[in-house]
Amino acid sequence: MSDSLHNRESLDDLIIDNLRIYQRDDEFRFSFDAIALVHFCRFNGRHRYVDLGTGTGVLPLVGTSLGAGHITGIEINVVTADLAQRSVAYNNKSDVVHIVQGDYRQISYHQFGAKPFDGVLVNPPFFDYASGLAPCERQRQLALHDKHTSLEDVIASAKRLVKYKGRLWMVYSAPRLDYALQVLRNYNFSVKRMRMVHGMVDKPAKIVLIEAISGGQPGMIVEPPLIIYVKPQVYTKEVSQWYERK
Repeated sequence: MSDSLHNRESLDDLIIDNLRIYQRDDEFRFSFDAIALVHFCRFNGRHRYVDLGTGTGVLPLVGTSLGAGHITGIEINVVTADLAQRSVAYNNKSDVVHIVQGDYRQISYHQFGAKPFDGVLVNPPFFDYASGLAPCERQRQLALHDKHTSLEDVIASAKRLVKYKGRLWMVYSAPRLDYALQVLRNYNFSVKRMRMVHGMVDKPAKIVLIEAISGGQPGMIVEPPLIIYVKPQVYTKEVSQWYERK
């Protein structure tokens, strides 16, 4: 597959399975949040998953290399959806990854088959647009701040797309955890696993990883925290293993 680049593009290394991904320097680029989330998921090779707001497709690409049977990525941004589609083709993943350009708030599972998805992945906008300065670029605002797409929009879409007893995996802002748990309860998602993510062991958690089940029974496991760095710019053993070439 050709790796020719268009204006402002790069073809970046995802390490695992020699995956590479197209990105642009003027669009939202994937971050550590996505990598932490995909390693938190527990995939089944027989199951179908959907990624809401897939961006450039990092979750479907890595997720199918970590055991997911098939992942559909839905992305509203025309430019990043095109990058994701090109990355799928470049990595020869068209049989296990499907990219759809569209608004997941208006999409039904019937568009993808007779049955709902087994699981949903989402890295939603989790900064409160009313509480601080938003990025200047509109596309980064859409990706990072919840003015355009609220968490309630996200969870309502997940509920519509996932099967009863299906799973939802989400990465969210740790300081807004109480809000996230309330929205999940409102849509009858029961949180089953949770893991706080700290930059360093002596720093407060910035993000949290959540696994919930649609219509699940109460009962949650709070896992040991994920620490990213042992010292500035030096990953912990767990995180560094994610980036080792397999």
